[in-house]
Amino acid sequence: MNFVGTLLLINLLIIYVKCQFSISSPISFVLDEFSNIATYTKCKFVECCINEYVISDIDKLDDMFKKELYGQTIAQSVVINALRGHLTSSNPPKALSMSFHGPPGTGKTYISQMIAKFLFKNGDGSKFYHFFNGRNDFPLENKVNDYKEELYKIIIKSLQNCERSMFIFDEVDKMPEGVLNVLVPFLDYHTKIKLWRLDNNFINTTKAIYIFLSNTGSIGITQRLLTLWKEGKQRTMTKLQDFENIISVRAFNEKGGFYHSDTIDSNLIDHYVPFLPLEEVHVRECLKKAFVNRGVYPTSEMIKEALSYVTFGPPPDNIYAIAGCKRLEQKVASIIYANKKQTEL
Repeated sequence: MNFVGTLLLINLLIIYVKCQFSISSPISFVLDEFSNIATYTKCKFVECCINEYVISDIDKLDDMFKKELYGQTIAQSVVINALRGHLTSSNPPKALSMSFHGPPGTGKTYISQMIAKFLFKNGDGSKFYHFFNGRNDFPLENKVNDYKEELYKIIIKSLQNCERSMFIFDEVDKMPEGVLNVLVPFLDYHTKIKLWRLDNNFINTTKAIYIFLSNTGSIGITQRLLTLWKEGKQRTMTKLQDFENIISVRAFNEKGGFYHSDTIDSNLIDHYVPFLPLEEVHVRECLKKAFVNRGVYPTSEMIKEALSYVTFGPPPDNIYAIAGCKRLEQKVASIIYANKKQTEL
């Protein structure tokens, strides 16, 4: 048996012995102290649900958003304020649920990864972090009930280990209808789920975080932003209220995981966060970062060449990148290699 396993066995023995004595007995007090020492030692070797591993450094996350999230002032503000309000409460009324909507390549996945990085010491490698992909993890329409049962078990187990667990659902628009209905008891207000029918053991569901990523509503977001632009409203002056209702209505009525979902119908999604389509100025920032990440400071010619691969729309204005910053890393790698090859000749 390894060292951590030995500690777990000691804890079980302590619990057993404590049950043989009154709660207020001296032996019980000593055992409590010994149990605390054993737990502390164990957490030096494995991830535990304590402040050392569940960090919640929102100020640092906010700084990172400002440096690396381009053109998404609404998303940045909404997400940071929502996280700050949720994580600073010792007894939040419900789990935090946010649904990110927008065209591909606008930062939805990137921002969720950054949240995991600053919420957990082990980042997206934390055992309290769970990532589901709608296309890969829930591929079959006729398996909805199986998916719901498995998802329920995963969430229960994670919340037992840590109430601050985080669950990401990517490509929600590719999920079968009905799967997300299993989340209703986990997202509802002041919910405590009983673990065993004949026992008084409960888990608190209100401290967890759920984030949904979807392209649903992208057309509506782009059309609304374009209309505001034509009306003379600057991008930086747009507000959440300009987009939130458009997103919720389209998410509820378009095919996908949220189609007529109880999570929306029961008003359990706290924030519908719009990720606006990116303009050329934002794509340029993405390109610069991609070059620098590979140790190359790009020339204006290199940026221009990379931009030639980007398609803008919708016509006739063509001011938004259709795929945002998606696939730019590959284009940048190709340009760097081509230039290196030419230099060597």
